[in-house]
Amino acid sequence: MGNTNTIFRNKNFMLLWIGHSISVLGNRFYSIALMWYIIERTGSSLALGISVLCFTLPSILLMPFAGVIADGNRKKQILIVTDLINGALMLLIAILVSMEHVPLILLYGSMITASSMTAFFNPVMSATVPLISGKDHLMKANSLTQMTTQLTNILGPALAGVMIALTDMWLLFFLNGLSFIISAIVEVFLMIPNVYIGKTKQNFRTQFKEGLIHVLGTRKLLYLVIVGGVVINFFLAPLYVYITVICNQILEVGSKGMGIVDASIAIGALCGSIFILAKFISNNIKIVILGLSIEGIALLTAGLYMNYTAMIIFALILGFGISLASVGISTLFQTIVPDNKRGRVSSLTGTLASCTIPLGTLYGSYIINHISISVVLIFSGVAVTLAGLTLIIPFADLVLKKKRIVTEEINQLS
Repeated sequence: MGNTNTIFRNKNFMLLWIGHSISVLGNRFYSIALMWYIIERTGSSLALGISVLCFTLPSILLMPFAGVIADGNRKKQILIVTDLINGALMLLIAILVSMEHVPLILLYGSMITASSMTAFFNPVMSATVPLISGKDHLMKANSLTQMTTQLTNILGPALAGVMIALTDMWLLFFLNGLSFIISAIVEVFLMIPNVYIGKTKQNFRTQFKEGLIHVLGTRKLLYLVIVGGVVINFFLAPLYVYITVICNQILEVGSKGMGIVDASIAIGALCGSIFILAKFISNNIKIVILGLSIEGIALLTAGLYMNYTAMIIFALILGFGISLASVGISTLFQTIVPDNKRGRVSSLTGTLASCTIPLGTLYGSYIINHISISVVLIFSGVAVTLAGLTLIIPFADLVLKKKRIVTEEINQLS
């Protein structure tokens, strides 16, 4: 377990990571192709707005219920079934698109179904990774997953754009369906350890209440949820509104310029994942605080220097910080929460974070019509940095514990 490459020799984790990576790339094809198909067919921004609602609302509504199920010992079955359902659905859409006969209501239905499957898949994924990677390699496991996500964010839109231009649209839906089927086949070979769930069978309400009590009763966890899931999400939610307004109305660099800024965020996040894998910092809470502070500095940079070069630098720094904060928060969360409550707690915190995002987006969209966007970015940067630094208070013992371990090791060597 001491070897830094142990995670790569962990058959279970590698199977989960490979399967998930394939389906994530396929899903990027699907989301881009679907949006493009809807706008080409309808020309309606309202139709796009409804599609975004279909993507998000079912997941928010179902997550608490899905979290209770995720804490059981049928994680493997849930992973396989959700991937198979999504795969079959995408293949059906591919056939209908190739025949040029897809009712819009069916596309909305596919988005609702896919979002529902995601609501079940994500808590199970969150609960499974610590069980198969081991807590000693949890940070590396999370950073590998984060790295895959950022690579798909960079490659997905580019590949999808080329395929939309050179091939038929149905092929993108077909590839997404195929990616889910392959992921399900890979997951068949997973071996996920069981967790102790007690001998007495509890109803949904009781199990849900247990998860809520655990969140409210664990000081570190509650603070992490408030800072990482509510405050930070609120201030970062309108980020793409800000970037769109700056690139379109202030800097006037067009869609190509905005695309480069988007890609720079993904590149910065990829660098952050590599930074974590290289273990320059191994303390979870330090990584979280550093990541959130970097996010704040990036927002300050964008507010103080309103030019395109500064925007690229801002995007790279922001992506780096987001990656560090995201992996650090995920790892801390998975470490703090017991194995048999991780699904419920994950779904509760995920629901809370998901509800914060539209509120933050509405706030950002409204406030920039009344206050200079530079001032808004500076204020957001200060708020994010201070929020990140406050984590030192509840997690001070973890930082000091790490220092004591290092001091003891140095004393032993001397």
